[in-house]
Amino acid sequence: MKKFSWLLTLALVLFFAVSCGDSKKDEKETPDTDTDEISDEEPAETDGDTEEPVADNDNEPTEEPEREALKCEDFAEGLNENLIVGEGKNALERSFILRLPENIDSDEKLPVIFIYHGYGDSAGNFANLLGGYVNNKTMPFILVVPESRGDVFGFNNIPPAGLDWDMMNLKDGSAEADMFDAVLECLEKRWKIDEKHIHVSGFSAGAITANSLGVQRPEKIASILSYSGAYFSDKNSREALGDIYGMKIGDFFSWPDFAEEHNKYPQVFVYGDKEADSWSISGIFTIYFNQMGRLGAGYLSENGHDAILCDHGVKDHTIAGIMEEDLIQFFADHPFGTVESPYREEMPENFAEICHFFTEEDLVEEETDTDADTDADTDADTDSNDTDADTADTGADTDTNDTEPEGGE
Repeated sequence: MKKFSWLLTLALVLFFAVSCGDSKKDEKETPDTDTDEISDEEPAETDGDTEEPVADNDNEPTEEPEREALKCEDFAEGLNENLIVGEGKNALERSFILRLPENIDSDEKLPVIFIYHGYGDSAGNFANLLGGYVNNKTMPFILVVPESRGDVFGFNNIPPAGLDWDMMNLKDGSAEADMFDAVLECLEKRWKIDEKHIHVSGFSAGAITANSLGVQRPEKIASILSYSGAYFSDKNSREALGDIYGMKIGDFFSWPDFAEEHNKYPQVFVYGDKEADSWSISGIFTIYFNQMGRLGAGYLSENGHDAILCDHGVKDHTIAGIMEEDLIQFFADHPFGTVESPYREEMPENFAEICHFFTEEDLVEEETDTDADTDADTDADTDSNDTDADTADTGADTDTNDTEPEGGE
């Protein structure tokens, strides 16, 4: 019986070996469709005296031709690609969208507005926000909408490099400041620019980027209007981010401080409900932009800036409240060198409804809100004698305080 089993195994092995060999043979002998199609054509070229055909390199990967760097004179309406910004190891290809007013080639000096999109968004989407307003009567302007480089500045390791933008470690320079400088320099060469009206705006990660430019380029920027942003040169804002894996999230951010003497540009901080206007990284940590707006306004105030706080009232992480025409009006009313905002005398109607100038009470209110949340949680846990009250309080806390909000930028 053992001998029979051994013979059967050997037979099976030989059978599969022969089958595989025939299969490979058939595979080799089966004509290629492409070969059949060209079999009646002239034979392939030969290399010298050899009879072997020249190797076909069609299937080999080919290197893309190097793109020519964008020059200032080539700036035009629409998408502008391959502008090289920075020098040496910091050199980087960047793209941006331009929206130009009808009088772009006139002798009239034109304001410039830079606007930065949020995390995961694109310049193409964001260009629609102000793109239709470049010919407005209040202040015609050139719109610059930079495209981020999330492939380079991604939140994909610890410590992170950025959130689409280079806005984490700025002590060794900033790709966004380099791009701001390069675009502005070319605009000044290409057209007539009003240097008193260079303004910056952005949403979420883009607003944080806009604020970082304020710290780095205050001598060029006339005013800023940000939607749900933060200043991470402010230690209080960094500390408010909390911890991650035993590390302080604020330590991921390294921004320079304002120079002792700098342009005291005014700024508007627009945000929504504290818990709803937030953004989190996979539930790891959450940025509350209502809180960041108050802390940022306090930080600017300490440095001599006028700061306006606007709660748009929408329970979402979005752009709302102060919209296109109001934004343009604010920029028109706050040219370079404005230290005390004319809005202190009288705020425009749409601003007056949802905005106020920062005062120290705003930070007291922030602390009170935090204490109230803590007290509510403590009361719900300790007042065990009143069962009905405990149940009601615990339910309220679960709905409002303990659920971590999710958002997108």
